[in-house]
Amino acid sequence: MNLSKELDLAIKFAETKTTEGEYLAGGKEYNTYMTNAEWESFKANMTPEALSEYRAGGGDELSEKSGRPPKMACYGSSSRILYNLSRQKEGFHYEKKLSTTVGGTANIDGFLSDEDRYVFVEAKCHEIYSAKNNSVSKSYEKLYNFINEQMAGSLEISMKPSKCGRYLDVEYFADGEPLENFDMKQMICHFLGIATGIIKGELDQKQIDFIYLLYDPTELELEPKVKAAIELVYSRTCFECNLIDFTTLFYVIFKFLQEEKYGEVLSEDDLDDLLCRFTFTLSSQEFYPTLLQ
Repeated sequence: MNLSKELDLAIKFAETKTTEGEYLAGGKEYNTYMTNAEWESFKANMTPEALSEYRAGGGDELSEKSGRPPKMACYGSSSRILYNLSRQKEGFHYEKKLSTTVGGTANIDGFLSDEDRYVFVEAKCHEIYSAKNNSVSKSYEKLYNFINEQMAGSLEISMKPSKCGRYLDVEYFADGEPLENFDMKQMICHFLGIATGIIKGELDQKQIDFIYLLYDPTELELEPKVKAAIELVYSRTCFECNLIDFTTLFYVIFKFLQEEKYGEVLSEDDLDDLLCRFTFTLSSQEFYPTLLQ
């Protein structure tokens, strides 16, 4: 049972009242996507700023690749859903890039800078219904050990060398529960990017609101067996997300960067003050727009 495809088709039906119509690419038809004409119309109605940001992003969302349709043309694309929900918000940006210091770049799906706050958005839709890759660079080993020491009993990261020896195979646990669906590797990367941005002065020390936008499939029309399977994955992901102490995790990551990479940029009192202005919210597509107000 391909839950990701079933979800895509259900979203397509919810929005268009049909599952007819395909995207033609590489000589094949893809029925979980907009048609070619619909996709071109969608792009034509995107703002020039959004088009530029998605083209510069790390996800390669807008172009055909290896004979397959553009990712964002899929009805279950989290980028498509985020764009549709955020496009009316003035000053909203996509594919925010931030250095992680530890390794590589964090690509955060959505970003808004208001007068007194930053809003960062990570969007998930059909991604949680596919297997995750939990291999990470060895450059993260020291940070992961630091997290284990600082968050013992709350968050645990189990590591072992990969078969090729070039990476680490990692498992994550929160309060003893395995994180089977929630992408902790990506969240740690995002927090590294935000913390690095503050330390380097690229981000001001104002309120940080992190929104985890998770598509709620419970109102979709699905065959009962498929619906039960999809809702089980969705509810498990929400459960895992609610187990994690994100404020403490952000504090520990910030502390690691100061102790291991940059020296003290913020005093303990200033860091505590920053954490008082940090929020993490798990949101569905229904409630998400109110969080941008």
